[in-house]
Amino acid sequence: MNEKKKIIVIEDQPLLNSMLRKILEKDYNVIGSSTNAKDMEKLTEKQIPDLILTDVITSNNENGIYYAGKIKEKYNDRIKILAITGIPEISFLNAAKKNKLDGLIYKDTDMDTLLSNINLILNGYTLFPDNYIISKENRNFEKLSDKELIILKLLCEGLERELIADKLNITTGTLKNYISSILNKMEFESISKLTIYCISNGFIVPEKN
Repeated sequence: MNEKKKIIVIEDQPLLNSMLRKILEKDYNVIGSSTNAKDMEKLTEKQIPDLILTDVITSNNENGIYYAGKIKEKYNDRIKILAITGIPEISFLNAAKKNKLDGLIYKDTDMDTLLSNINLILNGYTLFPDNYIISKENRNFEKLSDKELIILKLLCEGLERELIADKLNITTGTLKNYISSILNKMEFESISKLTIYCISNGFIVPEKN
């Protein structure tokens, strides 16, 4: 009899966390869970899982993709990681790929599909949604650096340029150069048109203040 694959669940909503564990325990050995992505490393050190299922934004605003990236850096392909989110934001997709995660899916998927996706990833497949990267303009997001994505997100949130420069510890002149680079890569003539495009198409979801 084959030993069950070991899974860690990171989900900030207690009810959903409990439901996921209950469903997964039918086919897998759920060796740990938390509502905070910051616990991912500690749980992994206790017992190395075969797969980590993590929410993107967890309690205390901790980012599951960030901690998943640290796990990948240490364990490489030994641990598979599938991120799950309810927000179809392009920066999450790019970050998941850059941090070498094995997949990212959305919370509107049904449980049968989720189980199928977990099985595929455990068998060496990678799964990323492509319905948000279908046009030439959308593919241009992949050209942006991490800092450029942060700047674009802050611009979409309506922050003044002086505040953005201060927040990122750069000069307004340097920020201007970043914005020019963003516009060039995204092939837009103005930042206002670009931010409207990003928000209206759901590529960037401004955080509520």
